[in-house]
Amino acid sequence: MKFLIVDDSKIARKRLNSYLNELNYVVLGEAIDGLDAIDKFKSLKPSYITLDLEIPKLNGIDTAKKLFEIDPNVKIILITSILDKKEIINAYRIGIKKVITKPFSIEKLKESIEEIKG
Repeated sequence: MKFLIVDDSKIARKRLNSYLNELNYVVLGEAIDGLDAIDKFKSLKPSYITLDLEIPKLNGIDTAKKLFEIDPNVKIILITSILDKKEIINAYRIGIKKVITKPFSIEKLKESIEEIKG
């Protein structure tokens, strides 16, 4: 399983990278904003993305919409510290497979990945 990590926080990217490596997944790259995510997605072609909701240039929802236009089969885990039910419902409505809230453990990440693998 190959991942692209999208988060504007260097600390969050580093933690996700560490978690995914520990779980024996491949991290193809990291992006710091929505436009960077789209560019890296096109060039790296990951099958899974961890995507922060609050990122510059395009928020997580708008970024996900663009990613789904490129590849409707990409699996996205949206990561957020905002517990806005409307945003979460919208995330699932557009095709995001899983939403997890910060802070989260490696166990929660593993469980989320297992849920969307199928």
